[in-house]
Amino acid sequence: MLYIDTLTNKENHCGFYFGLEEYLIKDYDYNSDIFLLWSVKPTVMIGRHQITKSEINQEFIDANNIHVVRRNSGGGAVYTDPNCLQFSFITSNKSHSDIFRGQVNNIVNAIKSLGIDAEFTGRNDILSRGRKFSGNAEYIYKDRMVMHGTILFKTDFSKLVGSLTPDKAKLTSHAINSVKARVINIGELLEMNLDEFYNYIVNQISTSKIDYKTLDLEKVKEYSKKFYTEEWNYGRSPKYKINNKIKFDAGNITITVKIKNDVVKDLKINGDYFSLKKIDILENAFIDVNFNYDSFLNILKKNRVKEYIYKLKTSEFLELFFGKRKKKRISKPDYLKIDMKNLNQETKKIRALLKQHNLYSVCQEASCPNQLECFASKTATFMILGNHCTRNCKFCDVTHGKPLKVDPKEPMNLLKATTVMNLKHLVITSVTRDDLEDYGSDQFVKCVQLVKKERPKTTIEVLIPDFMGDYESLRKVIESKPDVINHNLETIERLYDGFRDGAKYKRSLKLLKTAKEINPNILTKSGIMVGIGETPDEVLNLMDDLRNVGCDIITIGQYLRPSKEHTEVVEYVSLETFDMYKQKGIEKGFRYTASGPLVRSSYQALKQFEGD
Repeated sequence: MLYIDTLTNKENHCGFYFGLEEYLIKDYDYNSDIFLLWSVKPTVMIGRHQITKSEINQEFIDANNIHVVRRNSGGGAVYTDPNCLQFSFITSNKSHSDIFRGQVNNIVNAIKSLGIDAEFTGRNDILSRGRKFSGNAEYIYKDRMVMHGTILFKTDFSKLVGSLTPDKAKLTSHAINSVKARVINIGELLEMNLDEFYNYIVNQISTSKIDYKTLDLEKVKEYSKKFYTEEWNYGRSPKYKINNKIKFDAGNITITVKIKNDVVKDLKINGDYFSLKKIDILENAFIDVNFNYDSFLNILKKNRVKEYIYKLKTSEFLELFFGKRKKKRISKPDYLKIDMKNLNQETKKIRALLKQHNLYSVCQEASCPNQLECFASKTATFMILGNHCTRNCKFCDVTHGKPLKVDPKEPMNLLKATTVMNLKHLVITSVTRDDLEDYGSDQFVKCVQLVKKERPKTTIEVLIPDFMGDYESLRKVIESKPDVINHNLETIERLYDGFRDGAKYKRSLKLLKTAKEINPNILTKSGIMVGIGETPDEVLNLMDDLRNVGCDIITIGQYLRPSKEHTEVVEYVSLETFDMYKQKGIEKGFRYTASGPLVRSSYQALKQFEGD
């Protein structure tokens, strides 16, 4: 961690340090993470998306000579003074779910080592004894990220309380009635002064240091200019009447909207939220859109709310405009109601086996209702390459986030599980690994080759991602000689946008076609889910598309929503329709058609392979 020493800097204004952060994230060439620790004159720092005048007591601020400066980052208004410290981390690794907490934990751990109870909690706070002494924020520029925060050491609480006018919802959500009851000075818990504390934090976190004067201070000055202007610090207040303001877990969100002839002409979003993308992109997406629930929902299928307002749900965003929607829920048919509690009790031994060998069974990760039937027929599906996916499909409950390292022991562990379960048919699938140069294909090859060598009678099916259409990755997997190549289309082409993250219908079809071109004798297979808004004719057209690329096996099952955050079920498809699909599959020449409400991609995979 490179520490940039600014102790000799006489410009004790947030504008300088925010300009310095901007220079470091945009122009400074470095190979390690950077750490800054600084203090400034009494200042209220406003979040990038907040309405300044609604967050501060302007009369009090003027009377006490307190600066007001808007940050580049999101989050809420914060008071600081010379008896506080500000810290900044600049990194080229911008994975929000891990890196934000990881960098701020440098501060948490340093303070813990002094014997003080410290805990990172909520969206952005560090607490001690249940009270806040640090608020944190971040922003991203291209491939770099800035995280910064405040440490209340011995700040003047009278000025903190006097300068801020927080929304009452912020306080009542914490069961308190004042700002002062929410915060604590950690200097009161230590037997050291601010300078000693400063030096201690620097020594705990930094591994190398340079003087700030070695930087391009002219560029820093140029970036700093806007933070001294009234236009920047006060200028984002909305021009239109506020339509709604609601307190969510994501923060206090205010929307303003101008509508003419039932069409959105202007829309502004303000609040103390964090954002991973520029909020004006989301705002502009609604311009000239009909002001109704369904039109807004269609926009949100292409623009994920959480990427613009971190932790805000789609339903919450829509609530800001249209209120809570009372939905008429469609009832699940009796044939889809499975006693999962009993099923899980029956599979405890298998779960223990998987845990012992550090493996993930899709059968159990997805709580598949068919797992006992498949296990009884000596068939199981295993997921390799970890359980964190680089994509975030709206139907899938696999964790989306920073992928795990490829485990070199995974092929051997897979072989052990296959042997202990005495599997006749093994299905190997994986999370999508767009982060890997080979998209994970080498790990598929190693698993297939090892199992085929040690258990030649066990047939192997690989359920692969699209490898981003990479021919070489597909060729390697096919030449490892699995018995079946499976790649799921998942749904009809019309529904791909906003449902399958990063996937393309035609690319998936081409993958299946190319598999047959590489090895005409290999069995190819694909699966889809129904009940998400497709029509029977569209399903039949999809079946024709699959036959046109030589696909041998198709599975068709009912989509079941993993959680409220996933795509809703539009329809529970009738048993008669599933029977029709099965008959059409036979007529169209599929070697095997599995069609039914509980059918999954690997359902009765051995029977499918054998053509039973």
